[in-house]
Amino acid sequence: MIRNVAALLLVTVSFVGAQLDVESEKLKLKPQIFSYTIHLVNDLKVLGIMVHCKSRDDDLGVHYLSHRGDDYHFGFKVNVWQSTLFWCKVEKQNAYISFECFWTEIHHTWLRDRCQDGYVGTCIWKVKDDGIYLRNNAANTEELIHTWIITR
Repeated sequence: MIRNVAALLLVTVSFVGAQLDVESEKLKLKPQIFSYTIHLVNDLKVLGIMVHCKSRDDDLGVHYLSHRGDDYHFGFKVNVWQSTLFWCKVEKQNAYISFECFWTEIHHTWLRDRCQDGYVGTCIWKVKDDGIYLRNNAANTEELIHTWIITR
């Protein structure tokens, strides 16, 4: 009797494990990312930029990226409530862009898909002459996301 119960239990566990494997393959689940690094890279041909990033709780201060290739970056972990949000204002002579550089995605994965770098997130925002691009790590491309707002 005990042998029959044990055999039934093993068959049930094997069946459930196989079903979970099949379901995860169907969904093509990606690993949850809890640690991110945000990069803002000066890729302007001539002028420098001023970068000011903050969240509701943290003001990361003003940073000047004077030369092409200069990189301001910061890292953080997503909060327990899954409500982490950072935004930045980037200014150059006679123009600016204010944008959200990170937000937690619960139902969609647009940002996570572009920033995923294994089990960590690396979001690379490049400041160019026509606007700000986000690097799509998986596709190895850059996508224009925001254009400059002229201030003159």
